Amino acid sequence: MVVSKRAVLWTEMVVDETIKFTNDLDHHLGQSPKDLRPIICQIGGRNPEWIGEATEIVEKYGFNEVNLNIDCPSNRVSGKRQFGAILMKQKERASVLVATMSSNVKNVPISVKTRVGIELDDGECLDTFEHLVGFISLLRDRGCRKFIMHARKCVIGGLTPAQNRLVPPLNYPRVYDLCNEFPDCEFIINGGIPGLKVAKEICCGKVQDRIESAALMDNNKQCGHEGQSQHIVPCKLCGASNGSCTVSPLVAPNNLKGSMLGRACIENPAMFWDVDRYFYGEAHNPCTTRREALEKYCLYLEKIYPRRCCDVDKRKTNRLPAPETEKISLGGCEICKKNYGASQSLFPPESKEIRISSIVIDRSLKPVFGIFFGKRKGNQFRRELNRLSRDKAVRNCGPAYMIRKAVQIMPQDALEEAFVKTENLNESDVSVHVSPS
Repeated sequence: MVVSKRAVLWTEMVVDETIKFTNDLDHHLGQSPKDLRPIICQIGGRNPEWIGEATEIVEKYGFNEVNLNIDCPSNRVSGKRQFGAILMKQKERASVLVATMSSNVKNVPISVKTRVGIELDDGECLDTFEHLVGFISLLRDRGCRKFIMHARKCVIGGLTPAQNRLVPPLNYPRVYDLCNEFPDCEFIINGGIPGLKVAKEICCGKVQDRIESAALMDNNKQCGHEGQSQHIVPCKLCGASNGSCTVSPLVAPNNLKGSMLGRACIENPAMFWDVDRYFYGEAHNPCTTRREALEKYCLYLEKIYPRRCCDVDKRKTNRLPAPETEKISLGGCEICKKNYGASQSLFPPESKEIRISSIVIDRSLKPVFGIFFGKRKGNQFRRELNRLSRDKAVRNCGPAYMIRKAVQIMPQDALEEAFVKTENLNESDVSVHVSPS
């Protein structure tokens, strides 16, 4: 990875049916080269046979873990196709899927990503700690020892997927209680975590001194959230408009092993420059400036999605791996020659034949749209990058060229300024996703 060697990456959910029946597995599972590891592949489905086969295939592709999605609330997934979050209601089916996954892996772990509760479109609400304990217990007994807990209930039918990531109140204390209930399982908490500082405080606890922590535990104080009787959902102490309770534990449970950040990664990817040092205790981080991070990312893109403006191959780049083409020279066309040097291209830029798909462009640019979060001209960078992504005249010059071109509008100080250490960030430097604004 560009900004971290320790952070764990995830794929988007890949449906078991797709893995089983596709004629091009590389398109769906080819994103696990060594420089992206550790990486987890998330699969979804409800057919035990297909889930089992998909699990086996994913492991062969070199992923470090196979995760089952019992979290997606969309009508298409949990409604029409009856997998994802709806499996919290259908716990017997969920347990069969987990057992099948467990029996089909050899050397990698399996895990489940799920929610702390579910509210169904018929009004039934399974949003109690007792129901959650019963659900996790059943999956644990069938071979799963790791759970990624989205600390919100899921509302099926009443909310869109986007609303389901924001409207239902967060319930961090329920995750802490779940850790204490299952000391032989590992848990990762997800939902509304704004940045590394909060993520570390959740995982390590407010009291990080070992002697003080031991004293608190010896005195039978809560190894979970502070002030258990007051911090309940809806929570008046945390002050969120939807009643979210996001209190960090006073002493973190030993089996709360990590925090999962999703939207924060998209909105402000620059914060992750400090993951290795701040969160994992490494001496150094891979990058120290935005220029360095963007340059490394462009080199990576040029490797996996090379320019197609200077070859005569008619195949299209719309997936991984990209076609291996014979370049006319190492230079660029009339459009990108300032970046790559001049080349006598046999594929003139005015040609309307597009050889790099919009899917590749969008996938490549999405991680860097927010790289200048909070910086002067940061919004201009986003707009310029978006404009270039839609400009078919530069499409074949590749996503790396688009980033290099968009960077030219940024002030030098924004590019060369050293990243700010996590402990020195201001509140305005971190976006929050706890409740609707």
